[in-house]
Amino acid sequence: MKIRTIATAISIIGLLSLLVACGSDDGSSGAPSNAGPCPTKLTIQSDWFPELEHGGVYQLIGSGGTASKDSMSYSGPVQAAYAVGGLQEVEILAKNFDMPNSAVLVNGKADMAFIGIADIIKDSAALPLVAVAKTLDKDPMMVMWDPAQFDVQEPEDLAKTGASFIHFPGLAYLDYLIEKGYMTADQSDPSYNGSDAAWVAASGTLLQQGFATNEIYKYENDIPWKDGAPADVSFFTVDQLGYDNYPSSITMLQSRVTELDECLKLFIPKFAQAWVDYYNDPTPVTDTMIEINNTYDGFWRLSPELNTFGLNLLDELKIGANSPDGTYCSFDETKVQKLYDILQPIYSAQGVEVTDDATTVYDNSYCAGAPGR
Repeated sequence: MKIRTIATAISIIGLLSLLVACGSDDGSSGAPSNAGPCPTKLTIQSDWFPELEHGGVYQLIGSGGTASKDSMSYSGPVQAAYAVGGLQEVEILAKNFDMPNSAVLVNGKADMAFIGIADIIKDSAALPLVAVAKTLDKDPMMVMWDPAQFDVQEPEDLAKTGASFIHFPGLAYLDYLIEKGYMTADQSDPSYNGSDAAWVAASGTLLQQGFATNEIYKYENDIPWKDGAPADVSFFTVDQLGYDNYPSSITMLQSRVTELDECLKLFIPKFAQAWVDYYNDPTPVTDTMIEINNTYDGFWRLSPELNTFGLNLLDELKIGANSPDGTYCSFDETKVQKLYDILQPIYSAQGVEVTDDATTVYDNSYCAGAPGR
């Protein structure tokens, strides 16, 4: 489940002015070491708490890292299989609820951040962001409902329910759903905070956003939301609704990409290898993420059973599929263009200027030589 808060063009421009001043004074980014073209440490800003959909990133460290509740981070030496170009350490930050991930990049607190392609498109005229590798091939974001209360067979039936749809604010796919007639503007309720509290309080009389690979299991097995017990829920992923996004893409400022060009040529294929290795043997990392969340001691928890369910659904829905070129890395030009063609009119109607070239929001060059599953 993801919070996607988009900075306005004005605030982004303001943040850009801080880039030189802030730099990398916290040490998360820095000049390449003498051992190679990479920094000794890379910091990656994630977009949520550790979850199975992040597994390939946590695979870079494996089970040998250290979780900190104070900094909400997991850091440690890079596993030998992925240590290239002088890179020695990776730090993965949990979701920053105080600022969007684009701002984290601008202020130099991270080298890379999870940002969906849809969000990069929205900010593309104001902020030079570029995605250099995918993490997932399809978006597990979903709209879910109680099938015992709502007869939803087709996307249009979501609007017919008249039920409120609770979601995080600033969701581009919601604008798409409204435009398609799958939702009405009156159904939109941007009060969701990621917990199950609203759904439980309403006994499932809502529509709710979530991750198909996570919340489905929780509401059907763990969360007593209906008559004091878990119960079945149904869902459409946003992909099934015609909104085919690349979520949580590894994104950088263009200036940082240029600076780390030689590093990325070495690191991104190894990053893709980490994802392949994770899928081949996910349990060590998913078990580690359970413990990391326990250390963070927030409302977000995982379990072995949930992780098994989620990984199976991830394969069933082809969320973790290879790219068309056979790598687990690159972005499909046709898919990105289709998403751009959906979003550009929506953003134009909102007065948001975006790039006129969809190919500027990603760079596949670093995926050369990357493996596939």
